[in-house]
Amino acid sequence: MLQINKVAFIGLGAMGYPMAGHLKKSGLEVCVYNRSENKAFAWTAQYDGLSAPTPSEAAVDADIVFLCVGNDSDVRAVTTGPEGVLSTMTPGAILVDHTTTSRALAEDISNACEDLGISFMDAPVSGGQAGAENGVLTIMLGGDEKTFNTVKPIISTYAKHTQLMGPVGTGQVTKMVNQLCIAGVLGGLSEAFHFAECAGLDIAQVTSAIQGGAAQSWQMTNRATSIAARDYDFGFAVDWMRKDLGFALDVAQELGLHLPIAAMVDNHYANVQANGGGRWDTSGLIEQIRLRGEKIQTAVTAERVSHRGSCHCGTVQWTVEAPAVLDTHTCNCSICDITHYQHLLVPKGRFRIVEGEDALSLYTYGSHLAKHYFCSHCGIKSFYIPRSNPDGVSVNARCLVMDTVEVIYDKPFDGRNWEKNSGALAHLSKEE
Repeated sequence: MLQINKVAFIGLGAMGYPMAGHLKKSGLEVCVYNRSENKAFAWTAQYDGLSAPTPSEAAVDADIVFLCVGNDSDVRAVTTGPEGVLSTMTPGAILVDHTTTSRALAEDISNACEDLGISFMDAPVSGGQAGAENGVLTIMLGGDEKTFNTVKPIISTYAKHTQLMGPVGTGQVTKMVNQLCIAGVLGGLSEAFHFAECAGLDIAQVTSAIQGGAAQSWQMTNRATSIAARDYDFGFAVDWMRKDLGFALDVAQELGLHLPIAAMVDNHYANVQANGGGRWDTSGLIEQIRLRGEKIQTAVTAERVSHRGSCHCGTVQWTVEAPAVLDTHTCNCSICDITHYQHLLVPKGRFRIVEGEDALSLYTYGSHLAKHYFCSHCGIKSFYIPRSNPDGVSVNARCLVMDTVEVIYDKPFDGRNWEKNSGALAHLSKEE
């Protein structure tokens, strides 16, 4: 087994800084590199270690080089770039990448290492900044078993659990699974806590009552207090979660999978970013849930604007008066199930056909109560008269021109039983 004496650590962010510190405290010779030299100088002062001005210089004579940087492009820059570590690493050395990256990048870096006689392992981590500081990270690795057995005792200086998942790339895919689980938990937790707030409950009391049961999770135990206080200035940032979810959604597409929960949470996080919360901890997801509720309530009484819409070919054109924030429903009736139409119901007085009325084809189907209007040219049903709301018009929100729409908030609606559900929307057809 390779005798490990000197290691290099590239990237001293919130995770890398304490991880490199644990390596130094274990008795190893550690040379660090960080893009911001001040961070490297602070680390050397705290741990009495060495620093280098470039990744390549930090890696000279290192038995193992560790990476913990930001994204795929950062990894490429510090490995295969002009001053990357592969320009000075020697055959027999090991490169361990703790960055969460795409699977494709891990495979590319592995191939570059193989050409130089260097072993490579992709080794993304879980446990956050606190886990790194306390040396209790969970690390999932991809690579060969011999290399894993060499690096495991070294990595154990800052990890409580390390596991070999398979060949190169499987570490990254396992981290994607980890992030999908976290996203799902935070999505459910955010909606549940928002529900509790709106129902007049105290989040701390709710957490105390249920965290000993089946609903318990790490996120509930560690983030309930900060969520209640709306404090998100710690932990794993929304920006990084979106990067990670993007990797998972890409692999899902390659596998022909649809991950609706992950896609929904990712969309919520995109809105958090748009509202300035990109550097918040991921538990800040609840703010988007809160904002959504506020905007839906505002939409009921908000000033109306004129929206334009049309069929796909543009032959049938219409306008509808509604707020800029639209509260719609997704119909799952037999007509709309395939295309998942989003419907916005308004009184007839707020809907006007401006062009192409003579091109409309009317279908009433079995009940002859609902009136569905299709363009005779492109076949698109861009609006219809619901059977439970004969005084209203339900427009297809996907046929709207979006330049006047601020946001669309959609909710499921049981289109197979209009009578049961009509009470939720029937009042809209009575408005003028």
